Amino acid sequence: MGRRVTLIDVARHAGVSRTTASYVITGTGRVSTATRERVLASIETLGYVYNEGAASLRRKGRTVGVIVPNIDRPFFGEVLIGVESTFTDSGYMSLMVSTRDQLDQQARLLRMLREHQVAALAIIPATGSGEDLVDAIHSWEVPTVFLSRYVAGATEPYVGSDEVRGGFLAADHLIRAHECRSIAYIGGPTFGVARIDRLDGVRRAIAESGADVTLTDVTTESTVAAGMRAGHELAAGELPDGVVCHNDSIAMGVARALYDEGLAGRTRIIGYDDVAAAQASVPSLTSVATNGRLLGETAAQALLAVISGREPTVRSNLAEPKLIVRESCGDHPRVH
Repeated sequence: MGRRVTLIDVARHAGVSRTTASYVITGTGRVSTATRERVLASIETLGYVYNEGAASLRRKGRTVGVIVPNIDRPFFGEVLIGVESTFTDSGYMSLMVSTRDQLDQQARLLRMLREHQVAALAIIPATGSGEDLVDAIHSWEVPTVFLSRYVAGATEPYVGSDEVRGGFLAADHLIRAHECRSIAYIGGPTFGVARIDRLDGVRRAIAESGADVTLTDVTTESTVAAGMRAGHELAAGELPDGVVCHNDSIAMGVARALYDEGLAGRTRIIGYDDVAAAQASVPSLTSVATNGRLLGETAAQALLAVISGREPTVRSNLAEPKLIVRESCGDHPRVH
């Protein structure tokens, strides 16, 4: 049996590059009609057979699945930039999908990525994820990193911000720097792990201060519109001295609603994540910075280590958040 004809043989015979020959075979790229006909003639003359199975395996080895709850949320967008850029720089393609923060959609997408045989998986799990998700990933045996949100019982690497510390920093600043004695925490799903941890941090700050501080807990969606609704509801009653918002979008919505009600600057507002728009908002937003892009880069690097057969440099990484103080919690008078 003679030697198998390769794509390089076809390219040499047709007088084109290997890439051009590949474009003709796969129907991609821009190739002139004359060049295409020349390559096809060489294929027929040499008896070249395209190995679709081998090509599929090559694609699997260079494709990584990325699951997020909502692509349109600013923080998740920054995380995705970090994930995608790191994979792209290493020669991998990211196949990104969104669960819309729904468990049934997450299960369907996980099955689809498994059918596509991705080489690894980075996932920000949907709210309420538990044993079913962990069991599905373990049965698949694909290298996985949980990102931004953790799941109880998962043994895979987790990369995220120290949410308890973040909540503590926000509330501690309101209590100690501004002597707030009434604080509202606004936003996030009731059973979201990030919300639970941040509220834990807020309560710790209150307890450690020794001050008589009341805490109001308000659940909402994590959007600007939800923040505006919450802000209008706050304006209908007695404003708290300070507000800690679950994310910057909610904080901007609250600030806008208070502005519309003629109450701009009457309560101190702190957002969370410090997305790019926080500094440009009016007033500029005090926020707990979590550096979403760096979290995405760190998670991708951990996966690349596993894919290459090395031990990941990260098993469990809780990045230290930082409070960025701006105008939204400035020295304006408190409302009593």
